[in-house]
Amino acid sequence: MNDQQSGNMMDGLDLAYAARSYSIGIPGRSVCNARNHHWVAENSGGESIGAGELFCASISACAVNMVETIAKNEGKDLAGLEVNVSLYRNKDKPSGKVALYDAVRVNFELWGVSSEDAKYFVKAWKQR
Repeated sequence: MNDQQSGNMMDGLDLAYAARSYSIGIPGRSVCNARNHHWVAENSGGESIGAGELFCASISACAVNMVETIAKNEGKDLAGLEVNVSLYRNKDKPSGKVALYDAVRVNFELWGVSSEDAKYFVKAWKQR
């Protein structure tokens, strides 16, 4: 169901991003696309990138891009940064109907800025 079919429940909002995934007849594998870009996503352990890995990459790419933009807009000389995102599950816990992560770790490493500026950038990312 799209926004038009649902009675424009997004009235007053501007679309920020959109992507879609669809089945291809192989359980655990889907084709995804955003704009004119296409890729395959799998359950973990397959030949292609797993959906959880794509989720981690999306968060880390958002963080890198946002922090670099904030630094540029504020005239800070950020030499570079790396953001690592890891998802954790307790394998001893019975699985439920919904896949949940028990912990998420987001680690920032920034170069060329003071410790205070680095803390500011991470806090700004968390708040947006």
